[in-house]
Amino acid sequence: MKIAAIVASVVLASATLLANGESFFLPANRGPVDLVYFARVKNARTGRPIEKPPYVTIVDPYSGIILPFVGDKPGHFRSPDIGAAIKEVTTHPIDTRQLEIVVTASGYQTVKVANIPRQSKGTIELDVKMEPKTGAAPAVASQETTPTGPPGTPSPADSMKPTIYLLAACFGLAAISVAARRAVRQTTTAH
Repeated sequence: MKIAAIVASVVLASATLLANGESFFLPANRGPVDLVYFARVKNARTGRPIEKPPYVTIVDPYSGIILPFVGDKPGHFRSPDIGAAIKEVTTHPIDTRQLEIVVTASGYQTVKVANIPRQSKGTIELDVKMEPKTGAAPAVASQETTPTGPPGTPSPADSMKPTIYLLAACFGLAAISVAARRAVRQTTTAH
């Protein structure tokens, strides 16, 4: 009985262990990926992973695709398959120079990733470092951070509220598009 209890607890704990960021690095369930980005977001001052979940938005201006998603608490993130999403919308080749990747996290300054590798296929690691927020503006702005505006402009913390609403709207639109695709497929198979 003790062995069975130990085996059961190990099996149940394995899902918890995978949920601690490791699931972001597993391969896609539906075969090979077209284009996926992942990172362990780090504190720019200490070099250690941030303790907050990062909110990431990837925009492809050519196709109009906006992919918002959330990472996990130790600062990991893994994007949805951007390549597959772009290929669903257009036959134009993916131009990674056009992609915009913005990362926000509570207690940190918003970062626009400046060095996106030119590789347009596969699983690609990004180097993302975030400056902690302080009471005063930092003396030297990081090359990867978005510039702060003039006094009186909203802080990145204020901009997180619209991001959450944007996330909810995008997930709603995604649900509507899935329902529309299923309806079209059902009418197509009926003929």
